[in-house]
Amino acid sequence: MQDGAARMLQVHLTTPSLASKLSETEKRVFENAFRHLTTRHPKFSWTSGQWMTERPGGSDVSLTETTAVYRPNETEAMASKEEGIPLGPWSINGFKWFSSATDSDMTILLARTPAGKLSTFLAPLRKHDPAALSESGNPDPNGQCLNGVRIQRLKNKLGTQSLPTAELVLEDMRGWIIGEENRGIQEISVLLHLTRIHSTSQAVGYLGRGLAVARAFARVREVGAGRGARMRLTDSSLHMKTLARMTAEYRRIMLLHMFTVYVLGLSEHPTEMGADITPALKALTPPPKDLLPLLRVLSTLTKAYVCNSALRLLYSCMQSIGGVGYLLNEEQEYLNIARLYRDATVLPIWEGTTDLLSTDFIRALKRPETGAQSLDALDRFIKQAFSLNGDASQHQEVVNRWESERSRITKESQSDLVGKGRDIMWSVTEVLMAALLHVDANNDGDVAEREILQRYLEDKFSVKERVGVSTREELERDFAIVYGEERPKTSSNL
Repeated sequence: MQDGAARMLQVHLTTPSLASKLSETEKRVFENAFRHLTTRHPKFSWTSGQWMTERPGGSDVSLTETTAVYRPNETEAMASKEEGIPLGPWSINGFKWFSSATDSDMTILLARTPAGKLSTFLAPLRKHDPAALSESGNPDPNGQCLNGVRIQRLKNKLGTQSLPTAELVLEDMRGWIIGEENRGIQEISVLLHLTRIHSTSQAVGYLGRGLAVARAFARVREVGAGRGARMRLTDSSLHMKTLARMTAEYRRIMLLHMFTVYVLGLSEHPTEMGADITPALKALTPPPKDLLPLLRVLSTLTKAYVCNSALRLLYSCMQSIGGVGYLLNEEQEYLNIARLYRDATVLPIWEGTTDLLSTDFIRALKRPETGAQSLDALDRFIKQAFSLNGDASQHQEVVNRWESERSRITKESQSDLVGKGRDIMWSVTEVLMAALLHVDANNDGDVAEREILQRYLEDKFSVKERVGVSTREELERDFAIVYGEERPKTSSNL
C-alpha cells in the first residue's frame, strides 16, 4: 500500500500533463507525502493505508457510500505545523468497513463527489492540534490529533494479526483529491497493480519458507522402511515425488511472479536493451509498446493464480512434516508453517477475490479500446519465448491451447465469457508458465529445469509421457528437482 501510494503520487508529479494541473499547494503536499513514503530514514518514513471496502459492496467499489464535498477550510488548519503542510479542502464523510493499516500516517481512499461518481483522495491520518499537551502537561506546539477518523472496532481476523484492520467512521476527514474528479477507479488502478503484485510477493515468500522447512525436515526425518529397517524421507520415492511436485509448482509460480515484476519495472523505468543481452533475457523482454497492455492482464492473472496456488501448497508443506506442521510453534518460529498458512489465507481475498479478478481479466481483454492490444501483446510474448533455441512448433500443444483460447476470447461476447472467466484465466496462465519454463530450461541446460518443463507438459498439455523410467532413476530426478543437486551415493538402498 505504501509502495502503491508512492507510485500514484510519482505519476502525478512527474507526468507533465498531470503535474501542470496541480496548484503550488497541491504540488507541495504531494511532494512532501512522496518523500515520506520513499525515505529510508525510519523516523521520517510514512506508511499508507488503502481504504475502499464498505458494507454494501465489499470488493465492488461501485457501491461506495462515503462522500466528499469541496469545502475549503475557513481557518489555516494544518496537517503538520512543523512542516507547514495544510489540511485538504475536501471534507470526507462515511464508513469504511475493512480498513487495513489503521496505524498508518496517511491513506488513499475512494469517495463519491456531488456529481455522483467516485474520486480518489489522499488524507493524512492526523492533523495539528493547537490544544495538544505534552506528556509533562505543557503545551505541545507540534501536537496532533486524528484527522476526522474514529475507530469503531478492530477486526478479529484469522491471520495477519500484526496488521491492524478496523471499521472506521469518517467525520469531516480533510483530504486532497488525486487526479480528475469522477475518475477514481482509473486513478486507483495504479495503486491496485502494485498491491496485487505485492500480494504475490508475499505468497511466493511464504511458500518458499514453507518448502525450505519441508526440505530440511525430509533430510533428517527417519521412517520405517519395512522389516525393521529405517530410512530418511529423502530415500522415500513417494515422499520425494510429493516434494518434487510441490517444488516444480513453486518454480512455475515464482517464474510467473518475477516476469510480472520485470514487466512492471520496464513500464516504470523504460530502458533500451544492449546488443550483448543473453538470448534468454531477450526472449523475456517485450517491446515497449507491449508493456502496459501486458501489465493490464498480468497483474490480475498473476495475483489470482499465484495466491491460490501458494495457499494450497503451504498446506501441503504443513502436511509434509506431520503434526508439528499443524502447531503454531511460537517458541520455534523457524518451524512455524502454520502461522504462514494462516497469514496467507487472506492473499486470495484482499485486493480482489479470484472471481472478481477473473471478471476483471475478461473485461480487460474485451475492452474496445485496449483489449485487442493486450491479446496481441500476449500472443507476441508467447511466440517470442518459445522461439528461444528453436521455434514454437516444438511445443505445438501449448501453442494450440493458446490459439484456441485467443479465438474464444475474440469471438464470444463478454457476458458469455464471464461465466467461464476463471477457467479461461487459468488456461492462459498455464500457457504463460509453459513459455516461461521453456526459457528457463533452455537458458543454461540445467537437467532439473528440463525435467520440470517436461513433467509440466505431460501433466497440463497431454504431451506423450515417457516410459521405461525405473523407480531409482525417478527418485534421482525428484531429488535433483527438490534440492538442486545430485542425490548422495551414501543414501540407503530402496
